[in-house]
Amino acid sequence: MQETITRRIDFCDVDMTGVMWHGNYCRYYEDARCQLLKKLGLSYQEIYERNYQIPLVHLEIKYSHPCRFDQEIIITAELVRADHFLVIKYVIKDKETGKVMSTAETKHAFYDGQKGRALINAPKFIIEKLKEKWN
Repeated sequence: MQETITRRIDFCDVDMTGVMWHGNYCRYYEDARCQLLKKLGLSYQEIYERNYQIPLVHLEIKYSHPCRFDQEIIITAELVRADHFLVIKYVIKDKETGKVMSTAETKHAFYDGQKGRALINAPKFIIEKLKEKWN
């Protein structure tokens, strides 16, 4: 399951040379992840209302080409795993050329806020929502 969004690189995200600062890629990836989770019926709001959290425990980014101010990009987030961890892969491409600008992967743990501990497996309601969307 994947979700694709389109964004334009904002002036506030670039340095003096007009290149996007490396840490700002995470915000664009997070935007795509939030839209993917909503598409799956798992918005952050619903997860929190059920007293769970999905904290980020690992982030890996490969920067292939710099994104620049006012460049239109396409960000794709794809859910690749949801068992012991939620794993999402990302790709940022230039909208005009299709050139891959950056790729990333995030790994999220499952945390039970009511019990105050990490979970070994995804909560049941998350597994059920994912089964609904994949069937």
